[in-house]
Amino acid sequence: MKITVVTPSIRKEGLPVVAQALSNQEFKDFEWLVGSPFTPNLDVDNIPLFKWVEDKFGGGFWSLNRIYNKMFKKARGELVVTLQDWIWIPPDGLQKFVDAMESINNEGIVSGVGDKYEKPGPYGKPEIKIWNDPRKTIEHGTFYQCYAHDAEWNWCVFPKKYIFDIGGMDEKLDFLGYGGDQLQVDERWDAMGYKTYLDQANECFAIDHTRSDFGGQEEWDKKHVFLNGIYNARKEELMRSGRWPVLKFL
Repeated sequence: MKITVVTPSIRKEGLPVVAQALSNQEFKDFEWLVGSPFTPNLDVDNIPLFKWVEDKFGGGFWSLNRIYNKMFKKARGELVVTLQDWIWIPPDGLQKFVDAMESINNEGIVSGVGDKYEKPGPYGKPEIKIWNDPRKTIEHGTFYQCYAHDAEWNWCVFPKKYIFDIGGMDEKLDFLGYGGDQLQVDERWDAMGYKTYLDQANECFAIDHTRSDFGGQEEWDKKHVFLNGIYNARKEELMRSGRWPVLKFL
C-alpha cells in the first residue's frame, strides 16, 4: 500500500467533508484511518480501505499526540498523509503528493498550502474565502525547500519511516496544554537533518470552525503550550536529558 491518510478528530460534523473528498481521489492506492472518541458514521463506499481507531481520552488537556501515535502504529502505507477534519482536497490531491515525493526520492516532508473558507459549497468544495494562507506565494516557485516550521499537518505527507525514526509524537505534551504537537515533530525532524518542502500547487480548502470544543479561543490561547512558554521548557528538558530528537513512544 502506497499511502495511509490519517485524520484525528473530535468533530463528527467535520469528517463528511474529508470523506467526500477522499472518495473522489484519482489515486486509489490508499487507506484512511480516522482516530476519534466516537464511531464515525460516514459514506466510505468509494474509499479503498477505511478503519476507525478509537481515541480513549485517558486524561490530560487532550489526546492528539496519543491518537496520532496509535494511527501511525496501524498505518500500512509507505507514506503518511495527515489530513485534518473540515478540509476538502481536489481529486488530484493525493496524486500530487505522490508525484512530489517521487521527485525527491521519497526523502523529505512535503506540505501543501490552503486558504480558509466560510462554508461548504453545494458540491463539496468550500466557498467564500475568509483567510489567505501566507505561505502561498510565487516568490520561490511552486515547489521548493522551506523551513521546517513551514510544514502544516492539516495537509502534509512524509515517509512512515520518519515518524518511527524519532520515536513518534511527544505524548507528554497532551498533559501540558494544547498545541505544539506538529511543531515539535518538525523541529525534531530538522534536527535529524530531514528536509522540508512546500508544494504551492497542492492546495487544500479548509472550512472555518471555532475553538468551542476547547472552551473558546481565549481559553485555547491561555492553555496553549507555545504561547505560555511550556513548549520551550519541555524542549529544553528533553535536550538536557539527551532525549532530543528521538523519543520512545513508538
